[in-house]
This record gives sequence, structure tokens and C-alpha cells, in this order.
Amino acid sequence: MRLEPGDERYVTLDGVLKTPWSLLFMLLFFMRGYAAWIISLTFIEDPNRLLKFFYTSTEQFGLALLVGAPAMLIFVLLTQIKAEMAEWVRQAFRIMPLLLWFSWIVDGALLLSLVSNLWPAFSMVKALLLFGWLMAGWMLLFSRHLKRFNALVVVR
Repeated sequence: MRLEPGDERYVTLDGVLKTPWSLLFMLLFFMRGYAAWIISLTFIEDPNRLLKFFYTSTEQFGLALLVGAPAMLIFVLLTQIKAEMAEWVRQAFRIMPLLLWFSWIVDGALLLSLVSNLWPAFSMVKALLLFGWLMAGWMLLFSRHLKRFNALVVVR
């Protein structure tokens, strides 16, 4: 890995890359469908009833799981970042931006269906989800830390 001036903030004292907070935020945001699924499994009486609180149809729940699948893959890849990485990890990180953009676009379709189901009614939860979605798009476009992190992993 060849560090440039200013890259020391992306690396720990042990020489391991720090995961950007923006990436962790995006992964957690995109994996919220899996969190809802896990929470519903703890509801013993009727897990489907709790899922209907989050999603109005099974298609929306399936779409939420589809949004979270690339994020789950990236999360697994983050666990493989070490001082000495396997070549497959570097190759997989080459497609990380495409996976994040795919999740972002599909999540936009999911949020559109969630908002359009109860259109005139305002919901603070929907507003926060929309704000999180816009922030994730902003970070994908303009986060220098995220882009440099990906470049350091691929080049390493």
C-alpha cells in the first residue's frame, strides 16, 4: 500500500485501514430490513403482525431484503480487511461502489412504494427514512474518505 500525504488518518497505528463511518452508516441503513426481520422473529405470538408494522406488503419486505443483501456482502468483506489481505477481497472491493449504488437505487424504489401507500399522511419515520436515503446518496457521490478507503483497499 502506498500512502500519500494525508492518508495517515485512514490508517491505524498498526497499519490496518480504518472503516469510514459513512460506510458503516450506509450499511446499517440498507440492512434495516434484516433488523426488522430479526426483531419480528423475537415476537413469539405472531411475527407477521410485527412485520406488517414496518412493511405493508410482502413485496416491500422482499425488496428490503434485496436492498440489504449487497450491504451484507460488503459487511462480510469489511471483516476480511487485514494487514495482509487475500486477492479475492481486493477484487470484491472493486465492485463495492456498484453494489452500494444498486442498494441505493432499489431502496429508492422501496421508499417510493412505502411513501405512496399512505400518501397524504405525514409520518416522521418516513421523513427520517427519506432523509437517510438522501444522505446515503450524498455520501456515495461526495465522500472523499469513502473513495480513498476503497482505493487503498483495492491497491493494497
